[in-house]
Amino acid sequence: MRKIETLKQVAALIGSTYMYAVIVATAALVLAFIIANVIKYQGGKNATDHIKRRVWYIIIGLIAPISFFLYNSLYVSGFITKAPLEAKFSTANILATLAVLGIYAIVGVLLMLVMRSSKWGSILGKSKK
Repeated sequence: MRKIETLKQVAALIGSTYMYAVIVATAALVLAFIIANVIKYQGGKNATDHIKRRVWYIIIGLIAPISFFLYNSLYVSGFITKAPLEAKFSTANILATLAVLGIYAIVGVLLMLVMRSSKWGSILGKSKK
């Protein structure tokens, strides 16, 4: 990565940061979906498989935005040379991190509601069959 010295370069960096936020949220959803499908169903009255899926969904939902924020704060912002430009990127970094979290949570819950009878849908709780 090269040094960011102009307002135009920061604007381009902010645009790409938002695109990467969508990519990170999508990748986190795909990873959570794969893990949810790997966890086997348990039979019986006290089945805890849906709780394991929920825990993994929450863990991935926390790790994805935190790692995205830290990557941008510690690595990407180091290439910005001027303080006002870094402040502008810092605000965009916070908003992009919230976008990762929002996309992950909203799209994830909507997909769980649509696929209610699947392993992914069981994250919301036991389905009434």
